[in-house]
Amino acid sequence: MSGDATNGAVTATENGAKAHEASYPVAFSGIMGLFKPASDTAPARDLAVLFLSPWGIDELCTRKFFRITAETLADVGIASLRLDYPGTANALDAPDAVIDIASWTDAALAGADALRTLSGAANVVLLGFGLGAAIALKASDRVENLAGLALLAPVVSGRRYLRELSVWSAVVDEGVGVAPHMRDTAPGTIAGLSMPQGIVTTLTTLTPDAFADSRAEHVFFAARPDNTSDHELRDRLADGATTMRDFVFRGYDKLVSNPLGQEIPADFLEALPDWLKGLAPYQTAINPPAPPSGPAVVTAGDVRETALRFGHGERLVGTLTEPAMGGSEATVVLLTTGYDHQGGWARSGVDLARQLAAKGVASFRFDSAGVGDSPPVPGRREEVLYDETQIDDMAAVRSFLDGIGRRGPALLFGRCSGAYVAFRAAAADERWAGCIVVNPYAFRWLTPPSAEVVNSAPRALADYSQKALKLDTIRRLFSGDIDMSAAARNIGQRVTQRLSKRLAPLLGPLLATERLERAVHADFRALSQRPGRTCLVYSVDDPGLDNLYVHFGNQVGGLAAYPNVSLHILPDTDHNVTPRVSRQQLFDIVEQAATALSHER
Repeated sequence: MSGDATNGAVTATENGAKAHEASYPVAFSGIMGLFKPASDTAPARDLAVLFLSPWGIDELCTRKFFRITAETLADVGIASLRLDYPGTANALDAPDAVIDIASWTDAALAGADALRTLSGAANVVLLGFGLGAAIALKASDRVENLAGLALLAPVVSGRRYLRELSVWSAVVDEGVGVAPHMRDTAPGTIAGLSMPQGIVTTLTTLTPDAFADSRAEHVFFAARPDNTSDHELRDRLADGATTMRDFVFRGYDKLVSNPLGQEIPADFLEALPDWLKGLAPYQTAINPPAPPSGPAVVTAGDVRETALRFGHGERLVGTLTEPAMGGSEATVVLLTTGYDHQGGWARSGVDLARQLAAKGVASFRFDSAGVGDSPPVPGRREEVLYDETQIDDMAAVRSFLDGIGRRGPALLFGRCSGAYVAFRAAAADERWAGCIVVNPYAFRWLTPPSAEVVNSAPRALADYSQKALKLDTIRRLFSGDIDMSAAARNIGQRVTQRLSKRLAPLLGPLLATERLERAVHADFRALSQRPGRTCLVYSVDDPGLDNLYVHFGNQVGGLAAYPNVSLHILPDTDHNVTPRVSRQQLFDIVEQAATALSHER
């Protein structure tokens, strides 16, 4: 579970927060976006903010941060728009499109125009994070009624950025367990995401001199502490700006470097609105147009995608991907993993959805409550991973699919924590035809796991014994790099599981672990009655395999009792299934299960 490089635990920022509707999906110039109008409780202002994303894993990490910031701005009367550049996240990619810095800048300009129309505000602030800040600077001299720039940890040297990205990519691969010979070291690649070649090429021409003529009069500059390039750009821009609001981005590392333990910088959520309120256009109230109605639809080639809101109170955001013409009645529902948004780790959710559509199979991917672009549900516990209430979101998905006429068979697909929800939801609701679960750590829990457990999944006992004999382990032990209490807890859990298995014939349901065992087998019996298959997929040596062996034996012979269950072991890959070749193997398994279900109808 520690391999889920995802959008971090919900922080105090959202604890006890009021219920928010999800932002409105919109389409403009072939681009998908999410529009957040001013709140009904605050007069709308003649000022709106366009969010411009960073690249790669930073984009994964800032997705929730951008949503929370947009909700904060809405509460003070400021509308906003978030968009995905061509070739990134949920953007629908035209097959012959040229993707470079100029195309991303054009997307920003189209977003600014769309934002003015959607919000009714004439004045726009560009807010860019990382590489998005560079896009904001390049677009700034072409945006009508530019009210200001908000630049967060800006990229100003393309060559330096690519070097830093290469180093960070190696760190991420090491952290999630990608074998050295399976790593993609192409320029711009990180966490299985490949930067479009046109972006890589044009980044080499990006230098601080490119921003010397920015005409922004008002700048909010969030500089990383002790980052020389940030301060150099800040001084350069200060020469031409009328006002410069400095913000020390002390929370930067915790926002983007360790997503599972992410912290949303509360001081930023106070400083940015305060700066915006000081801009002249904010003083003017407007009568905004009605929010957009209906879903947003874009089509490219043989794929059509529909972005929409659904669920009670329009609180969830999802995307239906279909063949542009025809297709089967079967649907694959793609669940989020941890705090990854619906685009998925290494953009796997998007790529799988479009591969299925090319084969005539529709899919639906969505952000569950508190993840990515879907606001949390007040009253739910802060740690949403492995929370039973996520199964409620699956009922909302089934109702949505039925409501749009997709009443045919549907398979649930998820990895790690998403696999847990997929398995539990499919077992509990006979309307689901089956499930495909990838690297599930558990099928059920005795008690809801703590954040500590979520962040530190027990390894296999064999893994502990092998590492104990290595000199590097001994060195790390003496240097304090190994958390001995966590290791002891994890080993104890593994030993307890095995001991309970031996005592079960004597003590039966008196053992909590035996009651859990019986419940897991009851779930598998329920799934064995479904028309679709239940596919268990594991990366070789994944920690979840130990729990599989506990339930079904070291040779998994117990699975024979459930003939519609298949087990697949992916060789030479990590828990996140990061390498492209491994992802394709996984996609093929999903495609085969989906097409088999379609042919049974």
